[in-house]
Amino acid sequence: MFSATPRWTEQAYHSIDTSNAYPIRAQPYRVAPQAKTAIEQEIQNMLQMDVIHPFESAWASPVVLVPKPDGEIHFCVDYCKLNAVTRPENYPMPRTDELLEKLGCEQFISTLDLTKGYWQVPLDESAKERSAFTTHKGLYECNVLPFGLRNTPATFQKLVDSLLAGLGESAVAYLDNVAIFSDSWTEHLEHLRKVFERIREAGLTVKAKKCQIGLNRVMYLGHQVGQGTINPLQAKVNAIQKWPVPKSKKQVQSSLGLAG
Repeated sequence: MFSATPRWTEQAYHSIDTSNAYPIRAQPYRVAPQAKTAIEQEIQNMLQMDVIHPFESAWASPVVLVPKPDGEIHFCVDYCKLNAVTRPENYPMPRTDELLEKLGCEQFISTLDLTKGYWQVPLDESAKERSAFTTHKGLYECNVLPFGLRNTPATFQKLVDSLLAGLGESAVAYLDNVAIFSDSWTEHLEHLRKVFERIREAGLTVKAKKCQIGLNRVMYLGHQVGQGTINPLQAKVNAIQKWPVPKSKKQVQSSLGLAG
């Protein structure tokens, strides 16, 4: 179950409903030489994991590279035009404040991070064609759920909700971030066993280095929760009061996100 390589579940598939929209085909964005090298490397990695395959499609969206805080880059596809003609799916997402309150005073908490979560959900055949992206090296289709598509959070949240059905008093999930919580160590071992069994039965994998197991205080969804932590709402108020005056566009966006 613990693996750095994502596996495909058979409990969910993603489809893209574009109704009668005419196929959208864009040219690849112009990128710097170092970015081309990063794109080529990422494509090789995805080909090795069977995440994508070369294919000629009537649809094509351009690639963008998004820097991550840890220095790595996110290989993303600009699906804005495809998303504009995709029918939305209004599946409810969990409220983060309610999830944090559940974990607030628990004795033992474990958190799991599914390995490249979206990549563990396969696309149906029509969605593969619409997911095609174009690069300076050619055109590729996705075999699994890529980042940036409309309705991807809904599809993935439905999967984890069904995965944890009936375990709401001991496990919660926000997309690929799963948390298991218990009042006693004996209970916690049993709760972990149940969640592990369901993850394994679903054919999903978990990234071990991002897991926190059997702790009384953890970081979950950007917040510290567990024994000895203050109420999540009060923590947000304290954070806003101590937030420095923003001096750039990115800092303004971060401030608005925190306040929201």
